[in-house]
Amino acid sequence: MRYKIIFITYIIFTSTVVFAGPDDDIYTRINRDMDVFGRVYKEIMLNYVDEINGEKFIKAGIEGMLATLDPYTIFLDESRKDEVDLIRTGKYGGIGITVTAKDSFIVISDLMEGYSAQKEGLRRGDKIIMIDGMSVVGKKLGEVRALTRGAPGSKINITIRRGEREIEFTLIREEIQLKNVGYKDMLDGGIAYIKLDRFNKYAESEMTEALNEMKSRGGLNGVILDLRDNPGGLVDAAIGVLDKFIQRGSLLVTTKGRKHDSETKYFASGNPIITSDLPVVVLINGNTVSASELVAGAFQDLDRGVIVGTKSFGKGLVQIYQTLSYGNQLRLTSQKYFTPSGRWIQSKNYFKENKHGVFKADPYFSQKEFKTLNGRTVYAEGGITPDKIVDVVKNNELLEALNSEDMYYKFAKQYTESNPSPDNFSVTEELLQKFYDFISNTEFEFETNAEKLLEKLKKDVENNKYSENILESVQQLKDDISREKFKDFEKSKNEIGLLLGIEIIKLYRLPGKKITELKLERDLQLKEAMEIIKDREYYMSFLKP
Repeated sequence: MRYKIIFITYIIFTSTVVFAGPDDDIYTRINRDMDVFGRVYKEIMLNYVDEINGEKFIKAGIEGMLATLDPYTIFLDESRKDEVDLIRTGKYGGIGITVTAKDSFIVISDLMEGYSAQKEGLRRGDKIIMIDGMSVVGKKLGEVRALTRGAPGSKINITIRRGEREIEFTLIREEIQLKNVGYKDMLDGGIAYIKLDRFNKYAESEMTEALNEMKSRGGLNGVILDLRDNPGGLVDAAIGVLDKFIQRGSLLVTTKGRKHDSETKYFASGNPIITSDLPVVVLINGNTVSASELVAGAFQDLDRGVIVGTKSFGKGLVQIYQTLSYGNQLRLTSQKYFTPSGRWIQSKNYFKENKHGVFKADPYFSQKEFKTLNGRTVYAEGGITPDKIVDVVKNNELLEALNSEDMYYKFAKQYTESNPSPDNFSVTEELLQKFYDFISNTEFEFETNAEKLLEKLKKDVENNKYSENILESVQQLKDDISREKFKDFEKSKNEIGLLLGIEIIKLYRLPGKKITELKLERDLQLKEAMEIIKDREYYMSFLKP
């Protein structure tokens, strides 16, 4: 048997040498480099001055290699299997929270209705400091997400910091099914509004169901497809969604890998539910990423719809999952995707930058301008630029602090307890003034970056024993800024009113339609989309060369 193995290995090796063609050195290089890597690992494990955790050491080596590539190529050990399942199926075992990183803390940014975290009393703005007795302060976002997830029915102990208090919760993980279509409804004028939150394997079927439901109501005059804050997902799911809007035979996207024969073209293959006589507006923003950009790019290049909002994220790369040994997986960037006009919309070109020198020299595709089906000029790189840019108030220090300190919820709770009847609730100037008084007269405090810098300057002045006049001037400036720190309230009223109203509607347990109505009042991008669809001449003006 040993001689048979040696003989088979010899045959494989000689066959590789004969038939490998232009890359005839690739396998030799792989074997040589793996030999060097293995020898370094072996020497460290056997002879390093201190004993080494081999599993963590090899993982650090793998992650070090992958760090020289793009950030989407990552190693997933067995403990992160649920992340892959989540992308593919939209299911995972969890407690129903969304988290974000702020300073060195992991902060709860949203809670899903009806799951353990919300039922047991966790709140937005809570800082997670321990999970099952292990500190997570300073941990990466992905690590903490992995810790909160697990088998449905399993327990998890979470300690949070809320203000100055630390509170411990015992929660039960449940199977969470993430929907693709987050919301759907018929708005005024027979306009269907569909919020698509992600692209997992069920996106196409959910979109089909939503569109058929809207059509069955009668009087359909157009569709608003909301892809804002959609992080993407599966390419096949994106193609399936496009099939519902685009004429059969139309090129939707092209993917290209490293090899010349790796190009794949995807065409619309079915009969669209929403035919070309019905106008479509697609909403995007800076958090519209990957597969959702692929969809927006196809609508734009084929002149099938008007894109409204702000420029998308700019990710034109496709990943596949490769199964490794011992339950590990590699998420590998294998292709670039191109919109129907030929655009590559990647914003940050890691390959061209080649900071670590690992990419071989390759002629860079330099074309920047492309033409849509109607002859409009569109541009490559940097994401999808909307046909109609509608800016909204960008995040500022006040908005960030109101969210992280959970002030919307705190006020909403007080307000709904004082006003138990939800009849005729609306966001008025009077309500906003009450909220302003509430945050001005409660324990709500936040320190601006300017205040932090001035505090550091003040200490430097004191340490260097500068004159009292300088110290007083610094303190005076600090006091002036402190008095004006709420200045962003006025210009952020639209955003504050929307977030505050949503929180109150949730506590009143009013139907989701109320949130959509509030968005129509406060969401400038959605309002613009409505105006474009209602005025067919205005709509068509965007699609002309």
